[in-house]
Amino acid sequence: MNHPDWYDKANAAQRHDSSEIFREYYKQFQWRYDGRDSLIDVGSGSGDVLMDFVYPCVPWNFQRLVCSDINSIMVDYAKRKYGQLAKVEFKVLDIGTCKELPKDLKHQFDHVTSFYTLMWVQNHRQCLKNIYNLLRREGGDCLLVFLASNPIYDAYMMTSRINKWSKYMFDVESKISPLQYVENPDQKFAEIMSEVGFSQFEVKLLHKNFEYDNFEVYRANMRAVNPFIDRIPATMHDEYMDDVMLMVLKLRGWKPQKLDFKAKFSIPYDLIVASGRKSPCSVYQQIKKNLLGKCP
Repeated sequence: MNHPDWYDKANAAQRHDSSEIFREYYKQFQWRYDGRDSLIDVGSGSGDVLMDFVYPCVPWNFQRLVCSDINSIMVDYAKRKYGQLAKVEFKVLDIGTCKELPKDLKHQFDHVTSFYTLMWVQNHRQCLKNIYNLLRREGGDCLLVFLASNPIYDAYMMTSRINKWSKYMFDVESKISPLQYVENPDQKFAEIMSEVGFSQFEVKLLHKNFEYDNFEVYRANMRAVNPFIDRIPATMHDEYMDDVMLMVLKLRGWKPQKLDFKAKFSIPYDLIVASGRKSPCSVYQQIKKNLLGKCP
């Protein structure tokens, strides 16, 4: 996603879910008694969800708030928009593939949040290891919200088989949520959280349905998050999106000629909501920490 201005204007579904879920979970966070909390948001995109919903809820005397994303274009956009806020930092971070976190981020945070990001990450085990290691050695918590499945991914698969688009969508499987075709995706993700080391966690699979104001609003949203569109000549963007949307309509069993494009348009999808806590070092780990200078 290289168009933060597109995304900022067409992310109603993401904002709705993120706001609703954060309001439900933020009271479960283990906020510090002194209010000096540090929080990093992973995959912040244009920064609006973090700044509109999370930022107002952190303690007034928080220590540090980090807006991060794999895409430097998004990070720069967020910095231009919110850079005037005190104690807010903007970092480029690839949470899904980096093997070693930057020193100024590793074990530095009381809380990690992430909204509508982990469906872009194919290696959830490495991703969760990194999230675990962002949290302080003495403990911390996380809230992770992302798509398990969505009809748009099936539409991508179908569109990629059209000759004129196949060369632009050669890696389509890597752009689809790794849980799209997994049975019991919540259980799968919970297993990985356990393996990584989270001692207290809860993973829910929510069956959702979002109603867009009309079909064009939905189309604009899908264009803003489409991972292939920048590979396609600009003169072909409309034609490409027409074909993607046609696949969505086929999947929904609707015929374009019978669709009221000004009417409400709803899409079903499955959402993973995972919350977890990292426990402090055990007595055994504390001994190793004293010997080695760190928890194992």
